[in-house]
Amino acid sequence: MEEKNLKENLKPGNEGQEELLKNFAAGDKRAFSEIMKKYRHKALNFAYRFLGDMDEAEDAAQDCFVKMYFNHKKYELSRPFEPWFYSILANCCRDRIRRQTRFAIFAERFKMQAATSESRTGTIAEDYSRIFAQAMQKLAPDKREIIALRFTQDLSYQEIAEALGINQGTVMSRLFRAKKDLEKILKGMGVID
Repeated sequence: MEEKNLKENLKPGNEGQEELLKNFAAGDKRAFSEIMKKYRHKALNFAYRFLGDMDEAEDAAQDCFVKMYFNHKKYELSRPFEPWFYSILANCCRDRIRRQTRFAIFAERFKMQAATSESRTGTIAEDYSRIFAQAMQKLAPDKREIIALRFTQDLSYQEIAEALGINQGTVMSRLFRAKKDLEKILKGMGVID
């Protein structure tokens, strides 16, 4: 009876959705990949309207999909999927607003100071540049490369994807991990709390 009610509640054209969600809840990576493809545009659209910045929106969408992946067991098949999805996404957007990551603050300071350092010597800008260079050297080469393209060359995700010959989703996940590693290094150096 419950399965019949679940099928009746599905919208026309969504017959495969039930199976997809069952497989996702069971941890099927292909099902997760299909959901990610299906909801990527919706996630970006929502996050962009929420945050007003496409790079931040892409990061929030990526955070959302990562959280969904690791919390697939928490999804209840008896409940609609989209409210669960949007609640995770909204929380990821709120988190991005609430916490300008320590690394993001450092990176912004670095960019601002580096822009003015060409005309000065012995300045705070040189300190930021030196600290950033030291921290970067402690990263693995692939992580160093993606951080450099994003923060020192100021390339967009799409431009990085083209430069490295990888897809944009891979850029986002590599950048996410690289920023986390760099933040840990900066904490270890006592630069950030």
